[in-house]
Amino acid sequence: MNAQPHAVETPQAAARRLADRALREGFKPEALHLYALADRTPWCWRIRLKHSDGRKWLRPMHWNGSGYVTGEPPAPSEGKPLYRLPELLASDAAAPVIVVEGEKAADALAKLGAVVTTSGGADSDDAADWTPLRGRSVTVWPDRDEPGHRYAEAVAAKLRALGCTVRMIDADALALPDKGDAADWCALHPDATAAAALGLPVQAQAVAIIEGEPEPLPDPLPPVTSFDAAMLPESIRAWCADAAEGLNVPLDFLAVPAVVALASTIGRAVAVRPKQADRWIERPILWGAAVGRPSAGKSPALSPSRRMLARIEADEAERHAEVLREYEAERLIAEARAEDARKAIKDAVRSGDDAKARAAAATASAPAAEAPAEPRIVVADATVEKLGELLNGNPRGLLMVRDELTGWLASLDREGREGDRAFWLECWNGTGPYVVDRIGRGTVRIEACAVSVLGGIQPGKLAEYVRGAVRGGMGDDGLMQRFQLAVYPDLPASWSYRDRAPDEAAEREALALFRRLRGLDPDRIGAVRDTWCELPYLPLGDEARALWIEWQQELMPRLRSGNEAPHMESHLAKYPALACRLALVLHLADQGAGPVTGEAMARALDWCAYLETHARRIYAPLADGGLTAAHLLLRRRRELPETFTARDVYRRGWAGLDADATADALEVLSEYRHLVELPPEPGSGRPSIRYAWRARG
Repeated sequence: MNAQPHAVETPQAAARRLADRALREGFKPEALHLYALADRTPWCWRIRLKHSDGRKWLRPMHWNGSGYVTGEPPAPSEGKPLYRLPELLASDAAAPVIVVEGEKAADALAKLGAVVTTSGGADSDDAADWTPLRGRSVTVWPDRDEPGHRYAEAVAAKLRALGCTVRMIDADALALPDKGDAADWCALHPDATAAAALGLPVQAQAVAIIEGEPEPLPDPLPPVTSFDAAMLPESIRAWCADAAEGLNVPLDFLAVPAVVALASTIGRAVAVRPKQADRWIERPILWGAAVGRPSAGKSPALSPSRRMLARIEADEAERHAEVLREYEAERLIAEARAEDARKAIKDAVRSGDDAKARAAAATASAPAAEAPAEPRIVVADATVEKLGELLNGNPRGLLMVRDELTGWLASLDREGREGDRAFWLECWNGTGPYVVDRIGRGTVRIEACAVSVLGGIQPGKLAEYVRGAVRGGMGDDGLMQRFQLAVYPDLPASWSYRDRAPDEAAEREALALFRRLRGLDPDRIGAVRDTWCELPYLPLGDEARALWIEWQQELMPRLRSGNEAPHMESHLAKYPALACRLALVLHLADQGAGPVTGEAMARALDWCAYLETHARRIYAPLADGGLTAAHLLLRRRRELPETFTARDVYRRGWAGLDADATADALEVLSEYRHLVELPPEPGSGRPSIRYAWRARG
């Protein structure tokens, strides 16, 4: 590029000369816009004239080495320079930039102190070099007409490709005339500032910075399989369906508690041996959870199964009271015998008969029988030490029921509770022994940890816990993956008030099944007793084993392909054991004896297929890119001020919206144009990023 020589025609004089004809036709000079290279060398000028009737006369002009001529010079290889390029390059890289259509609009905003640029007219975007804006925060301000919108969208696409954070000013929201632009807005707001031009509040008015209408957020929840009543044991099918209908809840919310409760009545009375030669056994210990919003009816849905177990506990409490009376009688007799023995010892010693004294002493020191333990099935909130005592008195196992599992899960993550987590991990296995040592409380030796778990949990709280449980730390130990009977069903589309008596015949049939399983005699059902196994067990029958092996041959290669997320891989890797546990429960519930049948295994595999869809929904917040958190935050929008920061959100402690989830949610809501990221106010240092809703809903 040849620089303009001194002592020759000035650019202003050249512009008048080149526009002489237009000037004679009534056009008036309006501006001469300079396009310069990065080193401030002039590249070309744009002559702008305007007629009183509104017509415009625009022509480029450049120095050709000997004089000024119309037209643009050859463009640099990277493209034509942007307008006000030297000022743009000299600005703070963190400062927001406004891109407009046309030099007049750019000059108007520059007078307000904004960093502003343009490539020129509505068709100039393709030829320009936009790379000086790479990675910057840019607001695009279109003219209020169709060419202006096309130009703005084309520029926005180019800037996003350069890694820019792009926002769009809604020209229709600015009360401008047709074809109005930023220069017109500045004329209407003579006291405006650069902050106003960027969309920050100015007194009582504000500019709406948006990119068109907000888009609906996609559903973050993958679809789930509806529960098929045929997967339930026949004896409880009608009872579960009747209770679900009466409570206006999905059948899933009744089926899972029922099966978990059935498993807890069996407990360690009998196990299942999946393989023929391998000494692997599984005990029917199941962890289940009903996931749903507070209004979903989770807690009422837990009640029918809990009442069944309470009736069995009442039966056992009556028998225990009788046994305890017999024990007390024997204890009193033993104490009387001991007192007589002590008297006999004294008499023998006085008479010098040491042999008689020793014989009497042996009677006095005979160990007293232990008091019979209180029979229990259900616990609600107990320390590990107390659970140890209860398990030693009830080696068959227990069921912990919590209306809300969140508190229990959170308690296990507290510092100093690492030992409790290890205990619960063992409880899912159903093996033993386990030793708990506590200063001041001594040592509790638990012969067999076996506790099923059942409860409800809200989706937001579950999402928050799941994120923490798989992102490392104490929670990343597989505890969450043990909730294999966790279900998150769709709620019925309609609700109607119901007040009717339950189906008493179905309830009696269900109670009979619970009582039968609680009184299970392993020997009467053909359970095998081997010296290597601490429990009697039922093997898988040939048909059941063949189905189980065929199913695993599809599952395991899928898990080892590397296509599953680590948390899903960990969860599904427990399904072979889950299938056997479920098959045993279903087999015994349907009057089963002897090896587990193929029918029971087929239904157990149906359960696994059904449960996998619910597991994917439960773990969805980990893979949805923040969609779940975005939905949660969108529902809370009325509780936030007009503008806010991420900290304003997560410090409120809303379920599912911790710091990480909030950051994800803000990104998603911005992407779908529900939120605007506001540029920092001038002179504010490094403030937190503030956001504004597009409009109050």
